[in-house]
This record gives sequence, structure tokens and C-alpha cells, in this order.
Amino acid sequence: MEILAQDTNGLKLLFPDQNLPAKNQQEEERKQTTTQIQRGIVRKSVDAMTDREVEDNLRNLGLNPTGTIYSKRERLREALVPPEEQPLTPESLLSSQQKKGPPIQIQNAAEGQLLNIDKTKGGVLVLRGKVRVKIKAGELVADSVSIDATRQEIYAEGGVEYKDGNAKVIGDRMIYDLKLNQGVVYNSKLSMFPSHFIGQKIKRLDEKRYLLEMGYFTACNAELPHESFQAKRIIIHDDRTVVAQWVSYKVGGTTLFMFPILYNSESGNGVTTQFGKNNSQGYFWQNSYQWSDSYPNSLFLANGYKFRFDVYEKTGQATQLEMWKLSPIINYNINLGYANYKNNAITPVYEDRFKNLGIGNVAVTNNVDRGELFPNSGLPYRNTGVNYDPWWKADLRLNAKFNDFSKDYTRNFQVQYENYSNRLFDYEFGNRYQPSNSLQSLYTFRDVRFGLIRNLLNWNFNYTENRGDLSVGISMSRTLIYQIQANQYFAAQDTLPAVTIRNSSNIGLVPGTASPIYWDMLFQTNINRIYGPPQQKVNPINGIVDPRSQFQDYVLRSQTNVIGETGLRSPIAMGTYVSFTPSVYMGATKQTVEFPGSGSELNGPDRDVNRAYATLLKQQSYQYVRQSHTVRMGIPEIFLSTTYRRLDADKAEAKDPILGNLRQHEAEVSLESYALNDWDISVRTIRDLRQFSSTYNPGLTNMQRWYYTVVRVGGFFDFVDGFTTRRPSLLERKRNFYSGLFINNDYVHHTPQNRSLSNNLTLSYKMGGFSWPIIRAFRSLEIGSTWYHVYKDSFLDSYRFFFKTDVKVTRYTGVELELDSRVTEPWRLTALAQGQFYAMNTSPELYTSQTGTNYDQTTIWEDLAAGTGAQGQNERQKTVFNINRFMMTLKMDLHNWEYRLGYSMNLRALPGGLTLNNQLTFYDQSVYLSVNLTNFSFGDSPSAQATRVRLYRFRKRPLDGTTTDLTE
Repeated sequence: MEILAQDTNGLKLLFPDQNLPAKNQQEEERKQTTTQIQRGIVRKSVDAMTDREVEDNLRNLGLNPTGTIYSKRERLREALVPPEEQPLTPESLLSSQQKKGPPIQIQNAAEGQLLNIDKTKGGVLVLRGKVRVKIKAGELVADSVSIDATRQEIYAEGGVEYKDGNAKVIGDRMIYDLKLNQGVVYNSKLSMFPSHFIGQKIKRLDEKRYLLEMGYFTACNAELPHESFQAKRIIIHDDRTVVAQWVSYKVGGTTLFMFPILYNSESGNGVTTQFGKNNSQGYFWQNSYQWSDSYPNSLFLANGYKFRFDVYEKTGQATQLEMWKLSPIINYNINLGYANYKNNAITPVYEDRFKNLGIGNVAVTNNVDRGELFPNSGLPYRNTGVNYDPWWKADLRLNAKFNDFSKDYTRNFQVQYENYSNRLFDYEFGNRYQPSNSLQSLYTFRDVRFGLIRNLLNWNFNYTENRGDLSVGISMSRTLIYQIQANQYFAAQDTLPAVTIRNSSNIGLVPGTASPIYWDMLFQTNINRIYGPPQQKVNPINGIVDPRSQFQDYVLRSQTNVIGETGLRSPIAMGTYVSFTPSVYMGATKQTVEFPGSGSELNGPDRDVNRAYATLLKQQSYQYVRQSHTVRMGIPEIFLSTTYRRLDADKAEAKDPILGNLRQHEAEVSLESYALNDWDISVRTIRDLRQFSSTYNPGLTNMQRWYYTVVRVGGFFDFVDGFTTRRPSLLERKRNFYSGLFINNDYVHHTPQNRSLSNNLTLSYKMGGFSWPIIRAFRSLEIGSTWYHVYKDSFLDSYRFFFKTDVKVTRYTGVELELDSRVTEPWRLTALAQGQFYAMNTSPELYTSQTGTNYDQTTIWEDLAAGTGAQGQNERQKTVFNINRFMMTLKMDLHNWEYRLGYSMNLRALPGGLTLNNQLTFYDQSVYLSVNLTNFSFGDSPSAQATRVRLYRFRKRPLDGTTTDLTE
């Protein structure tokens, strides 16, 4: 007690304004001993649990069950025993209740000594033996702690442990400045589940940031981690975001690769590198680094970024940057790219694709024609060699909106801008066989070379403002098309400021009913400018085109359209099973056209065509009365809908010689049914009721006035639920496995000719969420086919077969397969190949040689047998069924890394021949190895952010999939 009294007197000298509460020391020691005993019992109990028991207990507590077994046990121990209470002992040096006092509490110390007392009552208090000190929001534990009242500094050494929220720092020595609220820990280790940061020195910059110098971070909690990221400087934020400089990834002390800077957050970050070889691109190396910030500290900063850098042996190098943002106010997606394209050409020499260990040889060469060797000399010598061409692309989509619901006021602003220096940019440098390390993988699993060629570009601007019932919109757009002769994009159509004003007001009720009456008004005007092929300058003297001049946009015509209308509509419920929606509008429309330049209707070469088009627009300029009435009868199981439409045009600038004033007069009839869950059944057709001019008199029969009849049947039959009518929500459905048939059939009947026109049938089997005795999980499986049949002309038939699956074989391995097969000569599968496509007394071989088209009839089974190659390569080349795309990927997950070894084969077609009027078809094959860093996050979401409803999911054996027992 003498030591304690001495400490108390020293504290009063150091901090004279501090009130020291008195408490029972024996009671506090008893509580600490009880807590230590509880922790020891829990530690032994948790260590004795199996891995499965640890995961189950974490799930029951609502905690994350992922991570290493060591981190999961530690998480369970911390959850079972709450943190120790922080009472103030009689030896407390500080009290947090006094606002003016130092923000320090000494919670425990075996002995203390006050040194260097002077007239200013300043000095140093030295505490020893299991010292526990609370510094503002943090807590310090050390063997020895010295507190300097003059400098307001704390120095600790020996088993230093500092806790601050989710962060836990362990080190040898620590210096803390109370005035700056900053500290330094030497030879330290920082833990922020599930990652660990180890370095020579950790600085606490402020309440939300730590700085780690000459350290490394890892997700492995071993004392000596076998894999880690080492950096010169690491800044750790309170939200678990990390900024590191000069980062190197090491495995067992060996550096594998380096980054100049690395940014991390707990959402959607990852690194992917991929090596491989392609028939047309040669060897390639693709790299992706993606990072995300769920809550950026700016209205304009993006939520996610993705940087790509690719190198190809035969096609050059490319770098791309993608940024996206999702927020209530600003949303955008920006995609920028630059490529140093290496010109190439298909090699004319046949090469064995089974060489080079089966990978195949490159089918292209970079030795291309670069122009005349001696320009303007007339000599036939060409300059050949390697030629580079810079390519770039820019794709911007922006949406900004503002809402004030209290005033019923909204604004919406949208911009779309696309520009490519070459239309083949995405085709050549968008080929990536790898997953997206972000939430986008839910929508775009991978970027695959599907042959996307950007022949069209779109620029759009839209602004809409709503104030109550009034809506005003302004829009502009431009469509550009790639012109081969000029080798660049030129304008195809412009829409100059298009103004749209709408107003819809409820003006009352239909007498005797509760049905509202709406008064609608619409005013719209726009100017369309249509362009023709770009033109070069013409010599005004001789009228000859200058081939050295640049191509310029050529305007064909400028067309103006103005429309205004007003009318009434009302949805009227006529009992439970009938509804009637009448609408009547009256208005006027005016269309004019101008033909600038040489396209003038008076002196241009197309004056007759232009005059005819101008007359057509005059016929479409009139006052009108428009009617549209819809009647719906029935119940959801089956109902009948009819819509009557009529448009009477009065005072037209030019009379229509065929239709007169009655421009539209028709009735649409449909019969629909939604009786079954996830099924859509409908029959739809249109009856033409117009009266044509007696001079025209097409002589239409009653059947010829009907439009095509379309019958649609589509849906999914679940083998577990069957034809149930109940639609469970995601929270009600306690399973994630499924198994069933998907069917969609569109039948079109040629009603005027009373015959079948076409039928489009898609049938597939889908299943997922199951496990087999030798397979851990079938994540997804789909097998199906599509048949498009034209009844009168089977020459136009089309077949497609597809297969796709994602299988997890073991805990660490998986397989992905994808196959898309098409029929290239469908007429050979029908009897029409002999009865229609070659003349009588002419053999198929002779007719094939005469036309150049193969008409040899075959069957599905004969074609499959020929495709195996057993009948020779000649028969194999003539098969009807051909693979359009095939992909196979072997996956392996090894301690936060995912490795993918894959093979891809895509059917490509390029122009060939001396005049490029033939088609060269070949399979573009790729072999690739992809390395993905999957566990690139720091920490789990707090328990407060967990969902309020827990979804229990179960894996089922396929043979048990039809049982109704969905409980554990």
C-alpha cells in the first residue's frame, strides 16, 4: 500500500486537476482473475473442436465462417468471451469523466515511480509490471510504461500490445504523442482480420490511418508467412483500405512480381495475369489489376477501376482503363484504350497445327506491304516488313440525376459517347479468357472473342425535367458508320435538338364509376439529317474527283418533323373480369425536307427520287383524329385482349391515292394465359380493316386481311416444384438447387395464305446446386438446342446445339466447359435436298459440281460418325455439324490464388482470294494459363450490416432432388 500511496501522490503532482475515484482493489483483481479463467477454458474448448464444429458455431453466431482454421478459431474465441470491462482502480492516474483532464486511464500496474519533480509540478511517471493504459479510444498493454507530463508523451517497451478498434498492433517499443494523437510502434505486427501487417515501424497518423514502413502484409497468420506482399510504405485506413508503394509479392522469400503502387479495399479487388498462345495472335501475356472503393470521399470519384496491359506476339500491345461509379446522383462507366497495333496477314503456307507440343503454329505473319520502296518512281519494288499503327478507343456513359420528392421535382441528364480509331479494336484486344474480379462477374463472366466489330458508333445527349405532371425533354444524337473506302467513321444520321413536352393530368372521374380520366398533351419536334457515302473534292474545271483529297461528310437531306396532339383516356373496370380502356386524341403533324448541295430536287442527279420523297412527306402531313380502345376479359389463368386502332387524316397537304383519309384501321386480338408458374402462353394476330381506293383495288380476300398469327409457348418446368402456381420469393425459397426443362417455342402461321410459315424452338435442360458422390458440387449445367424451321423453304433452316457447365470436383479443383455447335448446311438433313435442289435425271454429285454447293443428303447419325474422323479427313471436312465455339478450363484454388488452364477454339471467317471476294474459314485456337489473386480483401462486414433474414441453403443429391423435405 505504500507504493500505491506514493503513486497516487505522484499522479496528483503530475495532473493536479484530476479526480481519482476510489474502488475496491480486491474486487477488481477477482474480476480479472475470473475473466482470465474464462478465457483459458474457452481457448481449450475451441482448440478441441473440429473444423466443422468451428464453422457451424460461427454460422450460428452470425459470423463469417471463411478464412484459415487459425483465424476462424481466433474469431470464435473473441466472440465467446467479451472484452474485459475497463473499470478504474484506486491506482488510476487519470479519469476520463473530466473533460479538461488528460485522456488517459491507467487500469492496472504492479508498481509505479514518479521521477524528476520540479517547481512546475512536471515529471515522468514510470509504471512496471503488466501495465494496462487506456489512451483515448485505444488501449496499451506493456511491461513498462513511462508518462512524460511536460512533453505529453508516452513511452512503452517490452511486450507492447496496442488495440484501436478493429486494429491490433504488437511490437517491442512504442512512443505516443498525446498532443498530436499519433504514435509509433517498432518491430511491430498489425492485425486486421483476415490480414496481418508486419514491419519495422508502424505510425498512427490519425484516428483512421496507419503508416507501415518497410513491412509486408499477408492473409496467412503464421508467424513466418510463406507468402506475402512486401512494401516500402503502407498506409492502412480504418475502413481496411490499404495504399502501398513499391510492392513486391514474395513466396518463401522469393520475389515473383512487383507493383509501383497498390490500392486495396474490401470489395472487388484482384490481380490476374494470363499467358497463352493463339493461332492468329501468337504468344500473348495479359494482365489485369482491379481495385474498388465502395464509398469514395468524393461525389465524382469512381467506385471501381480496372487497368489492363496486354502484349501479343503478332498483333502488338494494348493498355486499357475502365472506371465505373454507382451512386444515387452520379453514375458512369468510362472505358479508355490505346494500342500499338502490329499489322499482320494470314500466311498462305499450310502448317501442321499439331506441332509445338500440340499448341499449333501461328497462322499469321508480320511481314506486310508498307508501300512503294521508291515512291513516285514508277518502279515495281515494294517495301515489306513490320508496320505499326496506333489505335485508340473512348467509351463514355454518364447519368446524373437530382430528385426532390417533397416538391415532386426531378432532373435526369444522360450522355453516351463512343469513338474508335479502328473498328477492330475490341475484336483484336478484347479477347480475354478470364473472370472479372468484381461484382460485374455476375453479369459478364468473361470477355471472349465473339467477333465484335464496331461498324456503328452512337453519340447521344438527353435531358429530362419533370415538375408534377409536366415533363420536358431535350435530346440530340449522332450515328456514325465505318466507311471502308475512307477507312474511318463518318456520320450516317443526326438528330438535332429534339424537344418533347408531355403533360398528363387527372381531371376527374367517369360519371357513376371510380375510374379516373386523364388529359394528355404532347408536343414534339426534331430535325433529322441523313448522310450518304463520304465524298472527295471534285475539280470544278473538268469534274474529275481528286483522289488525294480527304473524304468529307455528304448530306443527302434534312428532314423536319413536328407533331402536337391532345386527348383523353381512362382505364375503366367493368366488374371483376372485364376492363375497358378507351382513348381519343386529336392533333396535327407536319414533315418537310430539304436537299442541299448537288442533291437538290431541281438540278441534282436524283431529282426524280427526291421529288417523290418530298411528295411522300406531304402525304404524311395532316390533321388527324386517333383512336385506340382496349378491352380485356377473363382471369389470370386465361384472358382475351382486343385493341381497336383508327387514324383519320384530314386536310393532308397531298392526298394519298391509295389510302385516302383513313390511314390506319385495324384490330389486334390476343389470347394469353399465366395459369402456370414461370410459363407464358399466348396467341396474337392483327386484322386489317382499311378501305382502299377503287383505282388501286388490290382485291384482298377475307383471309388476306389477317396478319401473321404468332403462337408462343415458353417457360421452365422445375422437377422439384412441378406445375405450381405459387411464386416463392427469395426469402421464402429455402434452397438454391434446381433441375428442370426450359422450353420456348414461337410458331408463326401465314394467315393470308393459310399455311405454316416458320417455327423457332429452343429446348434445354438446366440444373445446379447438386452434389454427386465423386463431384463436390454442380454449380450449373445446361444442355440444349435451337431449331429454326421454315416450312416452305427448308434451305433456310438453322440448327444450334449448346452445352455449358461449371463443376466443382473437389474442394480445390473445378472444371468449366462450353460448347456451341451449328449446322452450316441444313438442307442436307432434309429430303428436299434430292426433291427440290437439283433437276431430274441429274445426280447430286453433278449438280454439286455445277453449282458449287454441296447437296449430298445425310442424317444426324451419319454426320456425327463422319465427324469423328473414322471415315477419313475428306468426309470429316464435309460434315454438317461444326463447332462454332468450344472452351475448356481446369481450375485450381490454392491458398487465396486461383489457377486456370484452358483451351479455346473459335470459328473465324476472313476475306480471302486475290480480289478478297472469297471467304477463308478457320478455327482460331488458344491455350492459356491464368493466375488470379482471389482473396484480396481486408476484413469482413460488421455484424450490424448482416442481413436480418438468414437464408438456409442445402445441397441435394440428384436422386433426392424431387423430395419435398427441405429441412436440415
